[in-house]
Amino acid sequence: MAIMSGFFRLISGLLGIMFGLVGLSMVVFEIMVWVPEPARASQPLGQVWFQSDPFFFILQSHSIQLAQVVVERKLQWPALWNPGVTTILNWPSWMALLVVGGVCFIIGGIFWRMARAGKRRTG
Repeated sequence: MAIMSGFFRLISGLLGIMFGLVGLSMVVFEIMVWVPEPARASQPLGQVWFQSDPFFFILQSHSIQLAQVVVERKLQWPALWNPGVTTILNWPSWMALLVVGGVCFIIGGIFWRMARAGKRRTG
């Protein structure tokens, strides 16, 4: 029983950290979009991602297209991409990044609290 509790704490803690880092990266990307050119902040997130793709030089391809292929074909979940992700990609970039970052922070906090609550119960 203690092993399962420790495993649950570990997974919850790792998920909390992962979602927290994704939320932080969204906020950092928001700053990177907003500061150099404030007019880009009102462009749709998909357009900003395509134009300023940070992985283009590594992959020699646009990562937005790679993300679509992974979600639709590898995960076998086309409904997640369309209408799910495409809806967010059509939002203004400032709003999309703040909403996704905020949701990731909230989910990360929930998992982190779950991990800490399990530690208090067993410790």
